[in-house]
Amino acid sequence: MVLYTTKRLSKLGIIGLLVILFNGCDNSLDVTADWKEIPVIYGLLNPSATENYIRINRAYLNQEGDAISYGGVADSIYFEDLTVSLVETRNGIEGNTINFAKVNGDTIGLEKEPGVFAQTPNILYRTNYDIKATDFANLYSYELVVVNNKSNKIYRSKANMVGDSEILSPLREQDPRFNIDDDTNRYIYIIYREAPQAKMYDCVIRFRYQEYDKADPSNVKTDSVDWHVFKRKETIRLRGYEEQQTNVRSYLFYDFLNSALEANPDVERKPLNMGFFLYAAGEDMYTYVEVNQPSIGIVQKKPEFTNISDGLGIFSSLNIKSLPTIKIDDPMMNRLISSDRTTDLNFVRP
Repeated sequence: MVLYTTKRLSKLGIIGLLVILFNGCDNSLDVTADWKEIPVIYGLLNPSATENYIRINRAYLNQEGDAISYGGVADSIYFEDLTVSLVETRNGIEGNTINFAKVNGDTIGLEKEPGVFAQTPNILYRTNYDIKATDFANLYSYELVVVNNKSNKIYRSKANMVGDSEILSPLREQDPRFNIDDDTNRYIYIIYREAPQAKMYDCVIRFRYQEYDKADPSNVKTDSVDWHVFKRKETIRLRGYEEQQTNVRSYLFYDFLNSALEANPDVERKPLNMGFFLYAAGEDMYTYVEVNQPSIGIVQKKPEFTNISDGLGIFSSLNIKSLPTIKIDDPMMNRLISSDRTTDLNFVRP
């Protein structure tokens, strides 16, 4: 007997979650027993987002027939009638109740990738409520409450909200500019003040460019590549406000571009601008990611982590500090064009 869940999540805000297939049941299970309802819930509340989404699917026990075929039927992976809400708590005192609206992700730019599981409809639950970030004086938490109106079963999870981070280097928030050197002896100094209730950080530098065909300059595309400077960096304390620093050799950025972009003598590329993104994730999200890291030892069996009552999945918080559009300074523009590491990429001035 096999327990099936949906194979992949659609995008939830900026960070996508990996979904685990939970395999295996006790062979002594009574195959005539009543079907058990198992919700699979994923959500990361982001105080810096204008909209927040929850994905809720249904796991099921397939007793006979082609199990994969069940995944292709939308009724097999979605609940028919749910009420999804949040209860806001500030310093332990309950406040507002926020209701989610049921939406089809395909109609709002959150398409699901094709696969063996039903692609349409792509059901999500959305709210545009202003989720509050934790700060020095206020600890905000939200309890997710999911009610199956058919069975009257209720599923819950609670998460503390991650607060705001402060970027100290390598950019100023006012008039930020990138000037990354390609010298092997120089560094990018990434310094930030931790957010309260953050347990781990990822950092991404985005490079945007325009590419056009030399033979047909009207054939233009605009694209970007993301350099993951570091991942899963643990914070010093959950209370936040500690200063963290990561030093990365600056030439690695140019090596990244060399590997991320294909050398093509028939095209030229114009650097446009860059972005800087600091992702702070909550404690339960940290645990979920750590538990689901690939096993490298002899023992491959890993514990399963969920913080959904009587269900599977993860409900937590993240907060994204972003400087989405950053000018490239002239010295860096010159390096992109002339550096030995990127000369085959055919960068030209915009």
